[in-house]
Amino acid sequence: MENNLITFLQHRDLTLIVSLLCLAVVVSFFLLWRLSARLHQQQIRHNDLRKQMRALTSAALGMGERVLEMERRQKHLSERQEQVHIYESANQPYEQAIRMAEHGASIEDLVESCGVSENEAHLIDLMSRLDKAS
Repeated sequence: MENNLITFLQHRDLTLIVSLLCLAVVVSFFLLWRLSARLHQQQIRHNDLRKQMRALTSAALGMGERVLEMERRQKHLSERQEQVHIYESANQPYEQAIRMAEHGASIEDLVESCGVSENEAHLIDLMSRLDKAS
């Protein structure tokens, strides 16, 4: 009987160990399944983020190209504006002299008021008289 009791206890212990091992395997498979599902979700999220990053990079490159084009245009306009300013500054005395000559100013007045040379004042006066005659 004592032998039966030892055999029963050993059988019971063995059954408990096998049951615990089975439970450990089931829990391990469950945890592995959950980790696999999380990994799959993370891969989907990673792919979405990569697509968004590509879109943002593409947009940034497009904006960079636009900024470069705008800077090129702004530089061109600044250069043109400077040329116009230089042209207007250089021609201002002549334009004033032409207006004064059209209103009958003398050659001496043109030289003194506009800072043009006497020859230039004669030429402006002559052109003004020719315009009036035609």
